[in-house]
Amino acid sequence: MPKFERKTKEERCREIREAAKKVFLKKGYRNTTMEDIVAATSLSKGGVYQYYKSTKAVMFDIMQSGNFFRHSRTQEIIKEGLEAQTDIFEIITRVLEAKLFDRVREKKLYLMFLSEMPYDKETEALHRKLEKQSFELALSAFEENSETVPQLRQMAKKFLYADMLLYSRMFIGIIMSYELFSDKKVFDSKRKEIHALFYAFIKKMFE
Repeated sequence: MPKFERKTKEERCREIREAAKKVFLKKGYRNTTMEDIVAATSLSKGGVYQYYKSTKAVMFDIMQSGNFFRHSRTQEIIKEGLEAQTDIFEIITRVLEAKLFDRVREKKLYLMFLSEMPYDKETEALHRKLEKQSFELALSAFEENSETVPQLRQMAKKFLYADMLLYSRMFIGIIMSYELFSDKKVFDSKRKEIHALFYAFIKKMFE
C-alpha cells in the first residue's frame, strides 16, 4: 500500500491548476465544469472546492501564474541583454517578441479567457486586475536593474506615465491573432519584419 503523502496548500493548488489546464485545452474553458477538474486530480471534490469554488477562480489563478512566469522571463532577457551590452530598445523589443513567440500552452488558455470577456463582466474585471499586475511586474523588472543602467529608471517612469493601456491592448490583439490560428507561418516567417516594427515603435515611444 503506497505511503500517504501529505501535500502543502501550494502543492495541492498547483495540482488543481495543472489538471485544469489539461481539461481546458481538451474541452475548452467554456465547456469545462468543476466536476471535470475534480476528476482530473487526485483530490476529493471537497478537497478541490476548499481552494477553488469555480472554473473562473482556477483560470484566474492560472493567468496570475502566467504573469509571474512572464516577469521571470523578462528579468532573464534584461539580464542577458545587459551582460551583452545590448541596446536598451533592443532588449525591450526582445521582451515583446518573447511574449508573442514563446510557445507555452498558457497562451492558448489566455485566448480562451479573453474570449469570455464580451459575455461576462466579471471576467473583464478580472482581466483589469491581471493587466494592473502585469504593468507592476514589468515596471519592477526595469527598476531591479536601474542601479546598473540608470537609463532604465527614467524609461520605467516614462513607461508608467505613457498611454500603456492603449499599447497593451493593441499588443493583446497581436497575440490573439497569433494564437487564434494553428498555422503560425504568417507570423513566424516574418520575424525580422516584426522585430523591426517593434523596435521602431519602442524607440519612438521612449524618445
